[in-house]
Amino acid sequence: MNLSLQLRRHATAAWQHRWKAMLLTWFICIAGWIAVYLMPNQYMSTARMYADADAILGTLLRGIAVEGTPASQVDVLQRTLLSRPNLERVVARTDLDMRITSQQSRERLIEDLGRQIRITPQTRTLFSIEYRDHDPRVARDVVQTLLTLFVEAATGTDRRQLETARNFVAQQISAYEAQLRE
Repeated sequence: MNLSLQLRRHATAAWQHRWKAMLLTWFICIAGWIAVYLMPNQYMSTARMYADADAILGTLLRGIAVEGTPASQVDVLQRTLLSRPNLERVVARTDLDMRITSQQSRERLIEDLGRQIRITPQTRTLFSIEYRDHDPRVARDVVQTLLTLFVEAATGTDRRQLETARNFVAQQISAYEAQLRE
């Protein structure tokens, strides 16, 4: 009996103040809509890349360091891809250089770019590159440029290895020719 009496009192009080509650609800909704409208747009561009970390880092670290753990290999790969020369190439190849007004703003842009680009391992050989910007084209171009730089570096390493192999085979052929002549 006591519970039903309390429920009745609360329902009566709520009914008497329904317009105040409705006004408060509309005020909160309108304030929320305005806040959402004023928030700047953020666009995220993400790409996945397959990279045989052992093969790539093996050529980079040959003779320099011992084989590391997968986590340290990812760290080295991230530091290599986000090195200052690569970040400067990204700025030059995208429209980010239009935002530069002075040498200080250039330095700040490169530092911010290095912090905002996320490279996360999905598996041992699959990595995700992510970048956010208020311009969707710039976000896409930054990620695409990083992928292009990675592919250029990988193909450059492959070409050097191929040229080294060719030179070795040519030397071996020359050595065998000399032996056959003797």
